[in-house]
Amino acid sequence: MQLSTTSLKHAGMLSLRPDVVATVLDDGAVLLDLDTKFFYALNSSGWALAQLFEAGASLNDVRAFATASGAPDDEGVEYFMSQLCDYGLLEPLMLESMPAAPAPAAGVAWVTPTVERQAQPLQKVIVSAFDPSIPLAE
Repeated sequence: MQLSTTSLKHAGMLSLRPDVVATVLDDGAVLLDLDTKFFYALNSSGWALAQLFEAGASLNDVRAFATASGAPDDEGVEYFMSQLCDYGLLEPLMLESMPAAPAPAAGVAWVTPTVERQAQPLQKVIVSAFDPSIPLAE
């Protein structure tokens, strides 16, 4: 079930969908939605917040973590959360099916969390090595 931005404020515990996988980078992470094949680049604060959803978190949990991490009292966290919902990366938590995940890394210098969606899904980006229109390397 995909959450809408309007239902976010009334949602209980949320988690990343099981078909969303992450690769951690020096300055954040990249999420790959295995269903849609879209990549999402998260900065360091975005990744710290997204990690909360590996074990399950509510909007209040995310706000509390952001505040404790030095986030200003602005709309940055809510906007980030609404983007995760709009992109369909979160779902309501099924308590019996979610394993416990480690807490996000501490000590991240806070910046406004961002998520940037790749312009095209992976299947449109990958080119076949057998495509006759691509010149062969010599």
